[in-house]
Formats: sequence, structure tokens, C-alpha cells
Amino acid sequence: MTLVLWLGIPAHGADDAAVGPPAPEPATEWPVLFPGQCTPDDPHFDLELLYYEGKNAEGLAKADELLKTAPDKDLYWLKARFMYEIGERFQRTDTSIDKEAHYQAMLDTAEAGLKLDPKDPHLLFARGVAMGRLGTTRGVLSSLFMAKSIETDWLAVAQNPTWKYSSLGGVEMLPCDAYHALGIYYRLVPDWWIVQVLSGTRGDLDKSLVWNEKAARCKPNEVENWKELGVIQLCIGTKQGDSAMIEAGKRSLERGAALPTHTARNRIDQQHCRTLIADPSLACEYSRDGQQDLDQKKLEGKSAP
Repeated sequence: MTLVLWLGIPAHGADDAAVGPPAPEPATEWPVLFPGQCTPDDPHFDLELLYYEGKNAEGLAKADELLKTAPDKDLYWLKARFMYEIGERFQRTDTSIDKEAHYQAMLDTAEAGLKLDPKDPHLLFARGVAMGRLGTTRGVLSSLFMAKSIETDWLAVAQNPTWKYSSLGGVEMLPCDAYHALGIYYRLVPDWWIVQVLSGTRGDLDKSLVWNEKAARCKPNEVENWKELGVIQLCIGTKQGDSAMIEAGKRSLERGAALPTHTARNRIDQQHCRTLIADPSLACEYSRDGQQDLDQKKLEGKSAP
């Protein structure tokens, strides 16, 4: 049995409005602080505001209602984003929610949007996130058939030379968050020849470090960016017996633990920062929703599909 890192979860299903960042008064007075930031004249600014306020359940219900009469592509990624935030509040083993069904519904939502615009970066990112969370819910080694598709979607966003987006307050920023996602991806997907055979790609700790460093530079006030940078530094340090890298990982985690928090996801990440500082051996198999089992023996005897 592997250790599940899940401490201090807020009440299931509750939104984060009570602890989220305050909205300006009036709500239309929003200075543009980040490249590509949404503005009050955007057609779904009301949903953007609900996301910023942490009212994810309310936002999901409203997006669903709008999709009944006006199924445009942006409604699909907005819905998928609300679903992601809701799903992150539950650990993988929590029986009060069917996480696999939840992330499958998120994947279906992203796919529906991509039928309207197959190249939309936000929908590609959402599809990759949904597949990634399906992977960690089922177990990485049981989900390698999705690995290449996840990598392709996130690289398309991370390597887009012109497209940028930010939600209000920079809660979600792209391509910064795609850098972050790729950093996790290249750590959790094993760097084994059999993974290359089975999935057409493989993990790479050096690539993970590069992407996590890029994410932290791109979005330096984000708890999870410093957490994931610390995780890969600890992972490399423990694998290679590099005490300097381990210390660098602890410093990154300490920096993440000291940042202001506005969401339940932030608070979970800060608790995990402290847990990882105390036990660096958890780093390589770490995932917010529970430790992953990366035992190479479990792939023995498998062949490419």
C-alpha cells in the first residue's frame, strides 16, 4: 500500500468564496495585469468572475445551463475548468465521489468543444488535464495508452508562440500552466524502454526539471509551481544521491509553503510541501491526489497495443 498525501481537505463540494481573493468594487473595474487577461467585455466574464471567486459549483451549474442553448467552444473549456477545480478537492480513494467518472465527464466536455474548434489551445490543455487526471486516478502504469496524447496536447499549448491567456488575478495562466503540467508529466511517466514501446513516449527527469523551472519563472507567485519544482529537485537528488539538489528542493518547497493562498488547492499544496520536506523519499511518486505506484515489474510481459 502506498501513502496517500491528503490532509486538511475543506468540506466536500464547498466553494472557496469565503477565503478567495476579494473582487474589486464595482466588479467591472479590472486592470489588465497579465498577458491575455480576460476583460469585462468578454462574453462569459460572469463565469470568469465565478472562477476567480472560487464559486466552482455555481460556475459549473451556470455553464451547463448556458450550454443547453448556446454551445460555443469557450463554454466547454470554462465548464471543464470548473470540473477540474471541484475534482481536486477529493482524494483518489474517496468513495463520496466517482473520480474516474468525474474526469471522464471532463474529458467528454473538452472533446465536445474540440469538435467545434480542433486547435483551440484552451480546449487542448483541458483535454490533456482530464486525461492526466484519469491517468493518476486509475494509476499511471494502467494509463500509459494515453501518455502520448497528453504530451501532444500540452506541448501544442506550451510551444504556441503567440497565444496567451490569463484568468482574473492570474489564477490560471497559459502557457505557464502548460509548462507546469509538462513538468509533472515527465516526472511521473517512467523513463523506461518498455514505456516507450507501449506508449510511444517516455518520462525524462531532466526535461521535468527544465519545464518546472520555466513554470516557476513564468508564474512565480503560484504555490504549486514551487511545490512541483521542489518535488523534481528532491526526486533527482534522492535518485542520484545529490545532497545539494535535495537542499535546493527543500528551499523550493519552503518558498511555496510561504506564499499567500487563495484556494483549497493552494492550501493542499502547502500542506504537501511540508510533508515532502519532512520525507524527500516521497518525491518521485508524488501526486496531489495520492502517491503513484511506479513498479517496473508491473509492466513485465506487456506489449505494445
